[in-house]
Amino acid sequence: MLRIVEQFLTQKIEQLFPTLSKSQQRVAKLVLDDPTAVLLHSAAELGKRAATSETTVIRFCYTLGLTGYTQLQNEMTSTVVKTSSLGAYMASKESMSTKDHVAAEIMRDFSHQLEEIGQAIDEELFSVATEKLHHAKKIVLIGEGASYIAAQWFGFTLSMLRPNVQVGTKDSTSLIQLYRDADAETLVVIISLHRYYKESLEVTEHLQKLGAQVLAITDSSVAPVTRFADYCFALKGNQTSTIDLIPSVMAFLNTLVAGMMKQDMSYYKEQKEKYEQMHLLYLQKRWS
Repeated sequence: MLRIVEQFLTQKIEQLFPTLSKSQQRVAKLVLDDPTAVLLHSAAELGKRAATSETTVIRFCYTLGLTGYTQLQNEMTSTVVKTSSLGAYMASKESMSTKDHVAAEIMRDFSHQLEEIGQAIDEELFSVATEKLHHAKKIVLIGEGASYIAAQWFGFTLSMLRPNVQVGTKDSTSLIQLYRDADAETLVVIISLHRYYKESLEVTEHLQKLGAQVLAITDSSVAPVTRFADYCFALKGNQTSTIDLIPSVMAFLNTLVAGMMKQDMSYYKEQKEKYEQMHLLYLQKRWS
């Protein structure tokens, strides 16, 4: 699933989404979730996939300010390479090759992206999310592709500070255990970025049906995970590549950890001391 919808078009769809009819919203979700469908299918075929009509698809295009379905296809076709995750990443760095102070320029862009994302965070939602992280009996991290890297880091950091933290995998035994142990005191944290991996979404949704609550971190306010997440952060900066977004996601996860510790700093200081004692004992045995 390539990220081939240009950023301005994605933002336009997200902006207009609440005003669209139910049938047009299904078309919008299909365009964002599976943009290659627009390249491979006619307006009539896309309408069938969205359980609506060709006319609705065309009206959706008009709502976006396009002349019709052909223009939507042309917009996407012309940006396949430019806005694919790797293509967009390379394109964003190409302009830096002529700069004298490359490191400073790149870090400055990153700081601007962080500031933009930080200012958009809902403080009330952040407070609720960090409270859930603190009180959850068990935390399960879900993520695939580039999202898996962030999930691994979050799981590693949380496991040093609190018990019962697990990074979910697609291994059958692991999934059976997740499904068996899920209950109302389980918090599932899913990191779902382009590409929006279907398996991660299916596992998370099933865990929710078993009683778990879901905290989602994604990159779009109409991403697939928003359909069922109990709490959702849509991190949207000025980047055009998922690769470029990952550092900001990691920074946000680090902020969530800080917010969680704020709930009971004395408890986490005790956990730190226990971890350091166990870690020291392990190292002594390992190297003696």
